[in-house]
Amino acid sequence: MLEMDAEEFRRLAHRAVDIVADDLAGTQVDPQKPARRPTSAGLRDRIMQAPLPVGPLDADAILDAFVADILPYPMGNGSPRFFAWVNSPPSPIGVIGDLLAAAMNPSVAGGDHAGTYVEHAALRWIVALLGLDPAAGAILTSGGSVANLVGLAVMRNRLAPGVRASGLRAAPPLVIYTSTQGHSCIEKAVEILGIGHDYLRKVAVDNDLRMDMTALRTAIAADRAAGLRPACVAASAGTVNSGAIDPLADIADLCAAEGLWFHVDGAYGGFGLLAEQTGGLDGLYAGLERADSVAVDPHKWLSIPIECGCAIVRDRAAMRETFSLVPAYLRDDTELPWFSEFGIQQTRGFRALKLWMTLQAVGADGYRTEITRQVALAAMLRDRVEARPALELVADGPLSIVCFRVRTPTDSPATADAVNRAVSARLQADGRVFITTTVIRGVVALRACIVNFRTREQDLDVLLDEVEAAARAVAAGG
Repeated sequence: MLEMDAEEFRRLAHRAVDIVADDLAGTQVDPQKPARRPTSAGLRDRIMQAPLPVGPLDADAILDAFVADILPYPMGNGSPRFFAWVNSPPSPIGVIGDLLAAAMNPSVAGGDHAGTYVEHAALRWIVALLGLDPAAGAILTSGGSVANLVGLAVMRNRLAPGVRASGLRAAPPLVIYTSTQGHSCIEKAVEILGIGHDYLRKVAVDNDLRMDMTALRTAIAADRAAGLRPACVAASAGTVNSGAIDPLADIADLCAAEGLWFHVDGAYGGFGLLAEQTGGLDGLYAGLERADSVAVDPHKWLSIPIECGCAIVRDRAAMRETFSLVPAYLRDDTELPWFSEFGIQQTRGFRALKLWMTLQAVGADGYRTEITRQVALAAMLRDRVEARPALELVADGPLSIVCFRVRTPTDSPATADAVNRAVSARLQADGRVFITTTVIRGVVALRACIVNFRTREQDLDVLLDEVEAAARAVAAGG
């Protein structure tokens, strides 16, 4: 049944909290606990093929199943030795925030209730952390993909007036520019918005994997000569592949001169700006404050529980003009504009609470210290890679991503790529550390990303020891 009396809820909730607390404690103190355990085929089938219950199951039995079949097989991002993708552990207070938000269960589309005001406060704090215009429009989203989509939708609405009524049929084709290292969500957004990936230019990068300004200028000039309409540069403030930061100030200058919209995808690296202020990233974020739109992901480097992305648009009115559509039944609770007028969702979860609570618990200075520490850990990892003859550095990004590979005795690129893929597969199967591969300048590399407040120097040594051990096993035919 749906209802549950207060005492039974309290008992089950206490049990659930104990389960979570014990798991978090184990992650922190057990150096032998695997970062990630592969699930067996039998378990996968049992979970996915389980029949729909006809009647109610006992609540304790449901928790038992969670403890036995789900909790032991996490994604792994809670572990200090999880170096894959860009997935941080959740802040414990953010976990509590998610519980409290679920209990309240409001729709934060707008209206006169506390959830609305909490989101306004949290957004104001995020804008302040990034040093952006406090008058900008902003909204929380599910993640960076939707945050980028929101920013580019405002661009489309601004540069193709009438698109909401007539679509893009009457407008000359808009052309969007990103680098070859830009995230795939930019291409997906261009497709969803009806612009089409034929009009997305993937601009070459320089030796540091940053967007090449000469190539960008050449592409814009060629499109203008062809009768197309250059519309937007979607730059990266920290690519997911290597952590490269595009030359934001130069791109801002070019966009101003050419009349283009300047969008910045900072989903992974945007909050690296906090390390710049104390960690010496040499002004790489200069120009971010001039962006027309910015996408960031608090659920990455700020360790907010997933889902929590954020879209910020300098022209708040343009953002509202892009999305506002208020039906008659929602017009009696409008002291503030509804968040549904600034994005694609009507019903919206209370994702702001976990962000609001964590920002207060950590503080701006706390984040500056922690992100600076993680960037420094990546620099240590690069030094350790270069000190080991069996390994070689592939990409030296300025943030917290290090791309390296196992050296092989053969000159065959295909063989070297196969060895590094095999090393990654062996590490993933073993689970003591978890790392993935990527492709940098046409070669397969092991990619280690540090966005974890639990990772320490000793974890770097464990990672490289395990990589070398896996390489030896692969060379021996194991």
